[in-house]
Amino acid sequence: MRIQLMTAAAVVMLSATGAAQTHKDAPPAPAPSLVGTWKSAPDEMKLTSDFDRSVWGPNATSVRTVELTVRSNGEASLRMTKSVVDAKRRTIPASTWIEEAQLRVGQATSGTASRVEHQTDVVTAVRVFPDDKEYRWNLDGLRVKLVTFADGDANTMEIRYDTPEGRGSFWETLRRDRAARK
Repeated sequence: MRIQLMTAAAVVMLSATGAAQTHKDAPPAPAPSLVGTWKSAPDEMKLTSDFDRSVWGPNATSVRTVELTVRSNGEASLRMTKSVVDAKRRTIPASTWIEEAQLRVGQATSGTASRVEHQTDVVTAVRVFPDDKEYRWNLDGLRVKLVTFADGDANTMEIRYDTPEGRGSFWETLRRDRAARK
C-alpha cells in the first residue's frame, strides 16, 4: 500500500512539474493593448508613367490596405491587399494581389525614446492572386515589426513590412478597428 501511495504521489508531482514546465516554456503573450483588429487607411499612388498608362489606362491609382488581427494568445493574422483602380474607382481585373501572413506576437521591449517594440515572428507568409486560384508564392524571409508608443495614442500602431525581395517594403500606420469590437 505504501508503494502504491508513493507511486501515486510521484505521478502527481511529475504531472504537476510537466504542466508547470509546459506553461513556463509557452511564449509570452502580447500586451493586452495589442489584442484586436487594426486597419490602415488606403494608401494611394497615382500611376502616371507612360508604361502605367499603357497597361492600366489614364488616371489609374494603385491602392494598398493592411489589416492585422491580434489574438490574446499571441497568434496574429496579417493581410496586405494591393490593387489598381481606374479613373472611375473600379478595380481593374487581374490587378489585385494579397499577401497573407500568420504571425506570433510576444513581449514588448523598450525602443528608442517612447517606442515600444513588440517581438513579432512570421510563422508563414504567402502571396496569392484572387484571379488565379492556383497561384501561391511563399514569402520566405518576410519580416514584420510592430511598434507602439508609450506616450502616444493607444489606438495607433506602426507596422514595418519588409518583403524578401526588398521591393514593396513599407511602414504603415494602423488604427484600431472599432467596428470589429461590436
